[in-house]
Amino acid sequence: MTYLVRAAKTAFMAAAATLVAWWLFHGMYALIDNATGTDSAENPLAGVPYYLAANAIGIVAQPLVLWGGARLLGVRGNHLMVIISTFMWATMTTGHLVDSTPGLGEAIMWVTLQSLAAAGASLLQERLMPTSAQPKERSS
Repeated sequence: MTYLVRAAKTAFMAAAATLVAWWLFHGMYALIDNATGTDSAENPLAGVPYYLAANAIGIVAQPLVLWGGARLLGVRGNHLMVIISTFMWATMTTGHLVDSTPGLGEAIMWVTLQSLAAAGASLLQERLMPTSAQPKERSS
């Protein structure tokens, strides 16, 4: 697989995985807000376990979607890509996309940075792997 094709597939999947995880976060937060809205007046900690579970699911969803999508697109040997993308998602991107209401420009910037980090890591791993250890290409 050429470097440009590998980078394009990886960047596409990273953007898709980031948008899916962001959508999942917003959906879960809206459900929790509706479910605990009346309880929060009596108990300020109402819904905390639900928010913790939503955070865990949202942080884990992005790398799983990224890994599964990359495998479906035929990008093999993507361990470094998943690790780097997970680190960036959990430490930087999640805070800017989920904990605030970003504008269109800010959302595009964070999704683009997530895609570039994943594509760069994918290309770096392919460059660092010896030829004998590189995965076989799919014939389909």
